[in-house]
Amino acid sequence: MHRYARPVAALVAALLLAACTTARTQPGATTIPSSGSLASLEVLLTKSPSCSCCTGHEAYLERLGMRVQVTVSEDIQAVKDVYAIPAEMRSCHTSTVGRYFVEGHVPIEAIEQLLAARPDIDGISLPGMPPGSPGMGGALEGPLIVYAIDDGRVVGEFGNF
Repeated sequence: MHRYARPVAALVAALLLAACTTARTQPGATTIPSSGSLASLEVLLTKSPSCSCCTGHEAYLERLGMRVQVTVSEDIQAVKDVYAIPAEMRSCHTSTVGRYFVEGHVPIEAIEQLLAARPDIDGISLPGMPPGSPGMGGALEGPLIVYAIDDGRVVGEFGNF
């Protein structure tokens, strides 16, 4: 047996268990999943220098155990162009998690679902800046509809959170 086979198998089993046991929460909730599965995830968040709600979303992700690295861009639209995010799906900041982009104030449940399912898409988006979404003030007025995006076009709803 290869000397790394057992540790790799244990890591895969732990990741699968973590994905299956992550606590589901209500939209906007900020409880930390009991499995601690988010602690190893790194999010690269790109925002404009003048946006304060992006800092709120960064804090939300960090409270949930994610490691967030922030980049400030004077031309945030150019960042969105790189990922071919359609104009109607854009928000104030763009993040990457693994091989996916995550556009806007996307709830953690959608990010967890994305990483667990690993669909063949480029990323997900919660367009605009809906009140009550993670990092935004105000009251949540209904489910947050997150969309799946691939090759610069919306391919459907990713889910309601």
